[in-house]
Amino acid sequence: MNMLGCYYQDGDEGFPVDYSKAVELFRRASELGCADAHYNLGCAYERGRSLERNMKQALHHWQIAAMQGNEEARLNLGKAEFIKGNMDRAMRHCMIAAKFGHDEALKEVTEGFKKGMVSKNDYADTLRCHQAAQDETKSEQRDKAIAAEQGML
Repeated sequence: MNMLGCYYQDGDEGFPVDYSKAVELFRRASELGCADAHYNLGCAYERGRSLERNMKQALHHWQIAAMQGNEEARLNLGKAEFIKGNMDRAMRHCMIAAKFGHDEALKEVTEGFKKGMVSKNDYADTLRCHQAAQDETKSEQRDKAIAAEQGML
């Protein structure tokens, strides 16, 4: 259901853009426990697409998604804490996302380290975990699939 919601949201695979239908599908998928659907609902609330803009609801859905392992949601929570001025919490969210291999989150942690918001030990641990997560997702078969998708084969 979540993927179908994405098709309606983005107008992919020949589906018409229909934010209301997308939100309905995200909601149904989130009720079934889909972390990505919670993330997408959070984004819909943040942007006010087919819903009234509501950051409290956006954060609620991102928190659920983050607890279920969605790194994008975790990064969004970090950005929200940054906006609120809660730098320690912001960096903690970014470090968690980076440790799961999220590149943008690692960039945020690196900036935090340069500005003295992240300790040397935390930064080193985050770098090690990020690299380990990246290594876990590497495979010759995956590289071939990506190359084929990009028309390189």
